[in-house]
Amino acid sequence: MDSNSMNIVFDLIELTAGLYLIFNGIKMKMTGKIEGNGLIGRNVNLLTARDTAGFIKAMYPAYIICGAIFVLIGGTVAVFDYQGAVLAQHFQTALTGVLLLLCAVLAILTKRAQDKYLI
Repeated sequence: MDSNSMNIVFDLIELTAGLYLIFNGIKMKMTGKIEGNGLIGRNVNLLTARDTAGFIKAMYPAYIICGAIFVLIGGTVAVFDYQGAVLAQHFQTALTGVLLLLCAVLAILTKRAQDKYLI
């Protein structure tokens, strides 16, 4: 497996993570329920959550926006990698930095909403 193939694997992981975020956001919004989806802390007991609707209202836009960015970046870079187009290393590094920053922001937003609405 050459390095281009490994890049495609990572790009597809980013794409899948974005779709997962979007799916969870839509599912929460439609059902009004938060399931143990791996996006909230283990110490949260969803059966005794104070304000599930508040958490969903607070986190729905974040899940959709972050998921869309992941899908956009992961999908675009995957297409470039599949076609053999070589993006500048600095550009790929910048995109990776954006995704890491986005993960950190999403984690902070989730933790704050979790503390405010669920615990």
